[in-house]
Amino acid sequence: MSEIRRARTLFIGIPVALLMTCGPNRQVTAQAPAVSALTGSAVLDDWGTRFASLGASVPENALRTQVRTTIAQMAMFDAVNAVLDGPYRPFASKPLSALGASPEAAAIRAAYIVALNEFPTKTATIQSAYNTSIGRIVATPEAIADGIVVGEAAANAVLTARVGDHRDDPDLEGYTPGSGPGVWIPTPPAFANPQTPFLQFVQPFGYSDPARFRPHAPPALDSRTYTIDYNESRDLGRATETSRTAEQSATALFWSPSASALWSANVRSMASSMDLLTAARFEAIGIAAVTNALIGCWDAKYSYMFWRPVTAIRAGDTDGNPETEPDPAWAPFIVTPSHPEYPAAHTTVGASVLGFYTVWFGTDQFPLAFKGNGGAVRYYTNVREIHAEEGNARVWGGMHWRNSTEVGTDVGSRVGKYTATHLLKPLDD
Repeated sequence: MSEIRRARTLFIGIPVALLMTCGPNRQVTAQAPAVSALTGSAVLDDWGTRFASLGASVPENALRTQVRTTIAQMAMFDAVNAVLDGPYRPFASKPLSALGASPEAAAIRAAYIVALNEFPTKTATIQSAYNTSIGRIVATPEAIADGIVVGEAAANAVLTARVGDHRDDPDLEGYTPGSGPGVWIPTPPAFANPQTPFLQFVQPFGYSDPARFRPHAPPALDSRTYTIDYNESRDLGRATETSRTAEQSATALFWSPSASALWSANVRSMASSMDLLTAARFEAIGIAAVTNALIGCWDAKYSYMFWRPVTAIRAGDTDGNPETEPDPAWAPFIVTPSHPEYPAAHTTVGASVLGFYTVWFGTDQFPLAFKGNGGAVRYYTNVREIHAEEGNARVWGGMHWRNSTEVGTDVGSRVGKYTATHLLKPLDD
């Protein structure tokens, strides 16, 4: 590995911006110098975040795009790991690499190949972005061309490994409408179809069974747990005439955007100062922790189909529990997402990433700056603090029962720690 790094150093600082259309003949055309170099984790983020805009432009549900993004992260890691001869097990392959190949070019080519495969109607957009990215690499034409070869091989191996993973199943695959006390039905104001039930069948990253971390069933409607949760959400989660404080409202709003978007952004932020190989591995595992948490959460959501507070509280006189007073006009502080309630996705995803961080840093005590709704930033010092606040936010927003947030935290913690210890492991582990 030292020889590879020494050889590459000879080319660093020789700015050759390239417009790469590199096929079997590996032709390279030199163009004018790039405005700014694309290096380190910025290479990963340039393409990792690009998938979100590609998915939105199709358009497709953001959770389907999340799976595609994770595939790209695996491909970029395998490409960088191969070029730098990293001491880690690949996700799918470790292609042979020429001495001095550009790891940045390898990562970009890997993401580009995945993007072309996942978004075939966006070829022109993807090609333009690729040309721009390759043009910002600081390396010799030969180093870039060699990196491209590795990146393409790595991407194709990852795509082959993911054949039949169910990521392209129809959105409503696995959904059977239900009704009655305790059963999820579409919620106001849109009364939309459930969000991506197909996700419950998608193969996770690092293990094969989507149901591996399925929790126990939600509490019975006449149980003490359900009764306490019902009355807490009925009061603190309502839109008006509530005892919720201004600070509690602010917390609910802070955590209100998509969990996968919030936590994926946090993973990328944490990797921003890392070297390319470390960042590639950190982001690949971290983004996989988000995706695996979603898959495990959706498995439980559509297995149990538990109703949301907005449905339950309006129909409190039908649940057979004399201690759950109905309120036919009840509305939540924050609009309820269009999928079943149990367990809470936000706490599942958050706990999964935090489980990964705990394994990576070897402690659950570390400073974390987290960007929430509207770009506001809050600062935390330990995992428990974040678990508590994210769970509170979903109750105070009126979207969840307390028990569901706690179960989500437990499921997510197990998912994240398992992903962190079974995916892209060191060769000597």
